[in-house]
Amino acid sequence: MPERERAFRYPRPGERIAPVTLREVLLDRVPRDLAGPRGAGLRLADLDESTWKKFPVEVIESLSRLVIARVGSPGARRLLEDRHFPRPPEGLRLHQLHVEHRTRYCLEREGLDEEPSRLGDLTIGGVLAIRSFGPRCLVDLLCALESAAARRGRLSRALTAEAERLAELPEAESARHDDPRFGPLIEEVDAAAVSARHLADRLLSRDEDPPDAAYVVERVRQLRERILALPLGTVEEELKQIFASTPHGRNREIVIAYYGWADGQRHTLAEIGARYHMTRERTRQICAKLVRRPSPARIPAPVLDRALGFIEKRLPRGASELERELREAGLTAIDLRLENVEIAAGLLGRRAPFRIVACGSGRVAAPPAQADVPPAVVELARKEIYYHGATTVARLVELLGERFPGRVDPRIVEESLPLIDGFRWLDRDSGWFHLTTVWKHGLPKAVEKALSVAGRLRAAELATAVNRNRRIWKTTPPARVIAAFCQRQAGVKVERDWIAADPPRDWKDVLTGVEAQLVEVLKERGPIMERGALEELCVARGMNRFSFQAFLAASPVIAQYGPSVYGLVGASISPGSVKALAAQRRAAGAPARVLQRYGMTPDGRIWLSYRLSRAASTYAVITVPTAWKHQVQGKFELVDAEGRPVGVLAAKDGRAWGLGAYLRRRGVSVHDAIVVTLDLDKRQAVIALDKNSTPCTK
Repeated sequence: MPERERAFRYPRPGERIAPVTLREVLLDRVPRDLAGPRGAGLRLADLDESTWKKFPVEVIESLSRLVIARVGSPGARRLLEDRHFPRPPEGLRLHQLHVEHRTRYCLEREGLDEEPSRLGDLTIGGVLAIRSFGPRCLVDLLCALESAAARRGRLSRALTAEAERLAELPEAESARHDDPRFGPLIEEVDAAAVSARHLADRLLSRDEDPPDAAYVVERVRQLRERILALPLGTVEEELKQIFASTPHGRNREIVIAYYGWADGQRHTLAEIGARYHMTRERTRQICAKLVRRPSPARIPAPVLDRALGFIEKRLPRGASELERELREAGLTAIDLRLENVEIAAGLLGRRAPFRIVACGSGRVAAPPAQADVPPAVVELARKEIYYHGATTVARLVELLGERFPGRVDPRIVEESLPLIDGFRWLDRDSGWFHLTTVWKHGLPKAVEKALSVAGRLRAAELATAVNRNRRIWKTTPPARVIAAFCQRQAGVKVERDWIAADPPRDWKDVLTGVEAQLVEVLKERGPIMERGALEELCVARGMNRFSFQAFLAASPVIAQYGPSVYGLVGASISPGSVKALAAQRRAAGAPARVLQRYGMTPDGRIWLSYRLSRAASTYAVITVPTAWKHQVQGKFELVDAEGRPVGVLAAKDGRAWGLGAYLRRRGVSVHDAIVVTLDLDKRQAVIALDKNSTPCTK
């Protein structure tokens, strides 16, 4: 039954239960087992307005049924048949009486709605003779008329003052009659009011007081206090008040369990249905009916709004951490999950400013625009660690920025990483980390190789060895990061500044291929050697020159001790031995520098003159002066002195390559001179033999 119809149903709060007009047929005593000690000696005819202060509503409902039954008895009907019906006041309109729908309809059908005073022309028997107008309608009408007469007089100042206080509340307009938190109080006072503000306005413009003005004052005060208390409490209590205010206890428990407002955890429809012996579909129907609202966004929910703002200010954040902060802020008392808050926002027509994203072994609360970033963080972190052993937050942000331009906040990376299984910070301040569950290549292999040859190294020496392979690192890890990594690695011992294999490893069990050959040669002839001599020995054993160059430049088991002087990492070397090798190299006529001279032609082209070393002639790689390395970048068409195409010259980070085809075609060897002239505008490079060490001008 709608609340408005219920509000007009007899008995109405504050009105009489037994009409004075029918007193003579209501002389039966009130049953003692129904009214208890407070009803001792009372007759049904004594049930006036004060009855509402003496008995609970359930008792009053039972007493009203006794009154109707007595009036409808055959003896009472005979007694009242010819009794005059009291004439309603002149000017009274039927809509001013809060009678039941059936009573009003019967009178309207007889044309008595505009002039109820015509009822005074009838007897009670005549009124009862109106079609469908029975004993209940008679009692209903008489109680309404007598109560209206009793209310006439001066208006209650207390009620006016309370209505003024209610009208001053800004939230009064949003406290509507269809909200279960306010509706019962509003309709109990005035069923025609649609909001608390509307109720206040109607009370302030009233011509007469409602029944029992003191009772209404108390109800209006309770309504005002309930509105003032809206921002207090927790999210789950607010949601229960809005959606679970049903007289059916079972349905209330069902909707609370389904949305997790009791323990913070949502329960499935199947689970709840099994508990109450009903189907999953029936459970869903109950929940859907209770949470359905025509205009949910208009429902005031200040606690939920405050929680949504609280969450938005802290994004991105690990979900568990954010849930803990919600509890500490007093916004929940049951560890309400963020998923439940997101669902509640949807039920109330709010935009949830976050999305909950599964990430590793946990969850991340992220802005909607970044919801697809945390899974990508996990994917990229695992990939980087698998190939490199360690990486930085900044590196992940850079890679993610290529995939999600303009949408990657470094904080979301930092919040997502700790949720990956095996995550460990190596240096929190600089952002270095690794994963104990996926690393395989890169740093761990380099550490193992270096320690298998050296036995033990200082952290700085190990960092230098590891960082020789520039292809692995976008940013090289510093010594403190290497030390932190080794502290967590099995088979490695860190003592102060020293890092050692524990137990020691045999390099023959660790190294293979080119690296094993290099170490073997240096163990036999070293531990340090002049580069050219080392190369010839390795090539004589079948090593490819390009492989030699690559591993000599990047392997962690090799260290450079001087110009063209290389040896085993961690070897005990005296400065004199390095100088002796350098002297031997000079005595053999090895050029001290490959890049001899450079300059600019009158027309603005750059020229570079080289005298080729063994390495330069073999690998066709030359250096670019520091002053021009930023300009000399990218690819250039390579032509000979006659303008014939001979290949492509590529340059990057101060190095240039692509001369091999030309050098082999012209039979260029060690100590020969070449000159390269670069036209930056035309992206063309001219190469020529430089017997006089002069720049090419063609």
